[in-house]
Amino acid sequence: MIDLARVSHVYLYPGKTDFRLGINGLRKLIARPEPGCLYVFANRSATAIKAIETGDGCCWLYEKKIFSGRFLYPSSGARSELTKEEVTSIIEGISIVSRIESGGKRKIYASF
Repeated sequence: MIDLARVSHVYLYPGKTDFRLGINGLRKLIARPEPGCLYVFANRSATAIKAIETGDGCCWLYEKKIFSGRFLYPSSGARSELTKEEVTSIIEGISIVSRIESGGKRKIYASF
């Protein structure tokens, strides 16, 4: 489980990411990884999320896969910095898609 207490920044990469890349390929998508940050990606079908947590000289790869349904994950937009609450919302199934795709204000949209 990700310990968000030790994470200083969370960055979400919207759109579809090829998970065949593995940890090294995903790290290449991050321009300049900073220690203490979490980088979040989703697969093509939005049934899995991978997160890379960076530390001093190391990194961890987390994955959550669901077998029924899909994550409510933004399909477009620029890389966005999220709050810890927002990344928790994505992982738990609450949608913040409208905020990311429109570049709007920080507002969480519940979707059930």
